[in-house]
Amino acid sequence: MVRRHILGIFLGVASAMLATGCSQIVDAYNDLFEQITQKSPSGSKALRAWRCQPVKNEDMTHVVRKNETLSEIAQCYKTQWYDIANRNRIQDPKQLQVGQKLIIPSRNWSKTREVQADAKEAKAAQRARLPYVKPPTRKQSGINWCWPTQGKVTRKFNPKGAGKKGIAIGGKIGQHVLSSAAGEVVYSGEGLTGYGKLIIVQHKRDFLTAYAHNDALLVREGDRVAVGQVIAYMGKTAAKSPQLHFEVRYKGNPVNPLKYLPKR
Repeated sequence: MVRRHILGIFLGVASAMLATGCSQIVDAYNDLFEQITQKSPSGSKALRAWRCQPVKNEDMTHVVRKNETLSEIAQCYKTQWYDIANRNRIQDPKQLQVGQKLIIPSRNWSKTREVQADAKEAKAAQRARLPYVKPPTRKQSGINWCWPTQGKVTRKFNPKGAGKKGIAIGGKIGQHVLSSAAGEVVYSGEGLTGYGKLIIVQHKRDFLTAYAHNDALLVREGDRVAVGQVIAYMGKTAAKSPQLHFEVRYKGNPVNPLKYLPKR
């Protein structure tokens, strides 16, 4: 059964893990790839369906006042800021408008049988990781690859190291970030601590690419992008310096991006 609350569950798992260490935050990040991989190609539709649910009777509304932040509003209602952001399709939590009406998801709604059942499935997915499948070579992939941005590789791929499973490319604020291959945007947002503004693109034959720490996102979930298309501007959200964190995944598992990007 296609779950309607993929993103909500994922964000809830990530929030619960924040107090227990970086490695588990990375596990939550991996869960997002697994959800997308398992639901491909309907993953983006499921995310949009969750965000576009009609207002229910038990939902409350809040009118934004001057100088209020999403975090403060969430504390008042004893909920999480990202739940409010996703319920109202807010891409940038810092851009609230005075007088803006927000739907506050009720705690009762978040504890329905359907959500509880989905949470159990999410935990089961954590225990049963996607099996490793040897990825095809660049030539075998049948995909036209390009570099996602210009700059020096400041961190190489390390499959056994702690932290992110990709490469870092240094650059400047506002520098163009390109889609490394043609595909469909299946995630565009900043719901995960440590990755800033993040885009994930799905390509044919079970490939995904991820682009993190952007300053601005130029595409939305469901958009089709061409190879070399500008999809974001480089930033340093959740990073110490301007850079692009770039990943390539095959069937949900991280692979070395340098094996697919053209030599330069």
